[in-house]
Amino acid sequence: MRFIFVIAAIVAVYLGYQHYDNETRQNAFIDILDTINHQPINQFELKLSLNTQVEARCQAIGKNETNLAKMEECLNLIETYKDECELQIFRLAPIEFEDGNEALDYGKRYQKCVYSNQFADLVDSTNHL
Repeated sequence: MRFIFVIAAIVAVYLGYQHYDNETRQNAFIDILDTINHQPINQFELKLSLNTQVEARCQAIGKNETNLAKMEECLNLIETYKDECELQIFRLAPIEFEDGNEALDYGKRYQKCVYSNQFADLVDSTNHL
């Protein structure tokens, strides 16, 4: 009986952590925008937070078992277009961002580039921008 209780507790902690981790990753870009209000951030930090956020949003699509294939397709899409979109969107971007609105604009353009039209609706339902 104790064994079942221990297993149930471990599963509950694991699932709770997964939910917390995904929520944290989805808010990565928002956290960076809050940081800009106190200090400038560089382009690398902005790209890293955007990549973390777009991957987390694809994983959020897969929470429903019927969408697991779409989640994999979404993650593959990001992997395919990530480098191309970074070059296209950030080629004329400043090295450091001091304005949250400017960073937000680059973030929206990057997300629009990475996600295809087929994922725009699914991702918009989890979009916090």
